Amino acid sequence: MAENSSAILQRQRPAFFCAGGPSGVPADTTNTGKGGCKQRHADPYKFPTRRFLKFRRRDASSESSLSAVQGTGPTNQLSGELAAPGHPPEPVAIAMDDLEHPGDATISAAFQPSLRIDDRLPDLIIVSANNVYFYVHRHRIANASANDFGGLLLFSPGAQARGFNLPTLRLPESGDTLNVVLHTLYGLSCLHFHPTLETVDAALTALTKYGTSVQALAAPYQPLNALILSHAPYRPIETYALVGHYQLDELAVAISGHLLSFDLSTVTDALATRMGPVYLKRLFLLHQVRIHALKEIILRPPGGHAQAPGCSDAEQAKLTRAWALATAQLVWDATPSKAYPDFEPFCWPQAENSRTASLSIVGISPNSLRALLEPIADTLACEACKNMLRQRVQEVVYSWSQVTPTI
Repeated sequence: MAENSSAILQRQRPAFFCAGGPSGVPADTTNTGKGGCKQRHADPYKFPTRRFLKFRRRDASSESSLSAVQGTGPTNQLSGELAAPGHPPEPVAIAMDDLEHPGDATISAAFQPSLRIDDRLPDLIIVSANNVYFYVHRHRIANASANDFGGLLLFSPGAQARGFNLPTLRLPESGDTLNVVLHTLYGLSCLHFHPTLETVDAALTALTKYGTSVQALAAPYQPLNALILSHAPYRPIETYALVGHYQLDELAVAISGHLLSFDLSTVTDALATRMGPVYLKRLFLLHQVRIHALKEIILRPPGGHAQAPGCSDAEQAKLTRAWALATAQLVWDATPSKAYPDFEPFCWPQAENSRTASLSIVGISPNSLRALLEPIADTLACEACKNMLRQRVQEVVYSWSQVTPTI
């Protein structure tokens, strides 16, 4: 007859000790010094804030001793909150201090033996290629996968294996990759671990391999969506190629806004193949549409005004010439990726602060356009002409702001 669940749970529970107590002895309840605890924790599944667990597996039948290392990170119940800005990334697992035995291993900082989900304790162990142990819930993994997690869950739920008498799956992915995979399957954010873009890419590959829908998991307002977007400001073209490969259209649209100043002539064959012809074409069309729109907006000069004392037709023609010279530098033979280093409006040499940094014609902002065109007023003596210039600059700024900045 199978043992009842309480007996099994009692046998599986390891002994937990506070970090401040001596080895094998619970911490003194009166010890309030560094690393000490203020109360004895009778139930290891209800201890207060803990960050990491570590253990050494001696053999298949021996008990495993666990020590809880006190910290200020997430509790044993998973949290989707983001780390505070500027904080260093939290480690996925803690390394063992004693590495003299080949069986030494590390436990995930988030997926620990005490993790309760849906009022259940973990019933499955996933071990990464670098020997990080993740204690997970079989029903959560199975519900998210369309192929029984690559066929690895096709075993009896009562089957036993090493590791606290729980079924154990060894996977070829690294601990960092599986950390992203499992957080995604549980619908939790892992931004506080700061995974690299390469790790995210490997996680998407693993999610596809294990029968999950990347499109559904990366939908708007999902943790995976936010994780991918976090890389867009720093590595926009690589991130765009990644989402294009998986046809994540909403993400591609959002990331394309970071590519307005990107030089498309530097796109490599590997990146073009990665994103695919559809998203490559859409990116080129975005640049082409914006350059043509800018030409149509700024080539029309300011209008004239009725003759006034001290301002003849010849004086008003000066405004038209100055506008033409300024705008010609932007649109004459301009290409979407062309940059204008040390742009200097030569038609008003007496204007101060006229030099700007390298300028991309496609990614130029409305305020940058204003800064380039308003100094023309310094060459004009007529107040009416200056008013016409300001009115035209405002029209240009508004019209350019209405041009779509994404694919």
